[in-house]
Amino acid sequence: MMRVRARWCAYACFVLVLAWSTLLIAQPKQPPTKPQLDEAQAHMTAGSSLYNDPAGPPGAKCEEALAEFSRAYELSGSWKALRAMAICEQKLERDGVALKHYQQVLQLAGDGLSAADRTQIANDVQTLTTATATVKIRTNQPSAKLIVTRQPAQGLPVTNRYAVTTDGITVGIHPGSYTFTAQADGFPDVAWQTEIANGSTVEHQFDFVFKPDVAPAKNVETARPVPITVWIFTGLTGACAITSGTFMGLSKIAKDDFDEKNGKSTDQQELEDLRSDVIRKNIVADVFLAATAASFAVTLILYFTRPSVSIEKGPPAKTAWSIAPLVGPQAAGASFATTF
Repeated sequence: MMRVRARWCAYACFVLVLAWSTLLIAQPKQPPTKPQLDEAQAHMTAGSSLYNDPAGPPGAKCEEALAEFSRAYELSGSWKALRAMAICEQKLERDGVALKHYQQVLQLAGDGLSAADRTQIANDVQTLTTATATVKIRTNQPSAKLIVTRQPAQGLPVTNRYAVTTDGITVGIHPGSYTFTAQADGFPDVAWQTEIANGSTVEHQFDFVFKPDVAPAKNVETARPVPITVWIFTGLTGACAITSGTFMGLSKIAKDDFDEKNGKSTDQQELEDLRSDVIRKNIVADVFLAATAASFAVTLILYFTRPSVSIEKGPPAKTAWSIAPLVGPQAAGASFATTF
């Protein structure tokens, strides 16, 4: 007997809870307060100003106006704000949500709509119902982003952005030639191009694939090594300088010999030979001095204009060079040797 009573008490509690829940659900939504209505009116005014911006054609700032109208609808629940939202959405080619909101306007407005406005909205609903294409998008990565771009035959592209959840997303769009680009953190973008027909239903799966071979470019270190030509001309400069100095010394000795015998010796041929020897050694010294200056200038140009090259691994090449002077009774010079 006690079990029967307990069972009936449980049934009674369940019925009371169900009735109370139903009563709460059936309660009408609380009407907006005056501050909410005032704020909603301010957003409606801002949205209308954006939509009718004198700086451009009407509707040029539909996206900004839509945000204002949406906030006005949240605050007031007015069908006028909902209709303004639908107008902007239709202009932005978000045909799916525009169709849904137009249908809600027809239900909520009642007698508030004039016959002309009701006819216009009904025509828009019929057009959108016939033309709107349904696209279902899924991805293998949660929280992906979808960029939808339609390229009309004339005019600028129309682009809309959507967030794709784990279960995917279904959008109603304008028919035409489209590029769908899916983005996810850590993966390369995936694009899909297709033609969307009137009233069609299309499904597509975006699969993000990680590519391990796609790695950031490594920093390549560069250096400016001294080329072998710089060392060659450095050696040549040194050789010319040594030769010039040697002949300057020989010229000084010859000049001293000439000065010592000039005025004392009566052999004119000997004096002429000594004088010619001085002139010859001076000429050779001057030639090698000019060669020294020219070689030094070329060495500086080659050094300061040497190119940059990437640093390669491995032991550096061994370069060696040497200069040895050569002096004789009738000639003087220098020998240059290098290994690399």
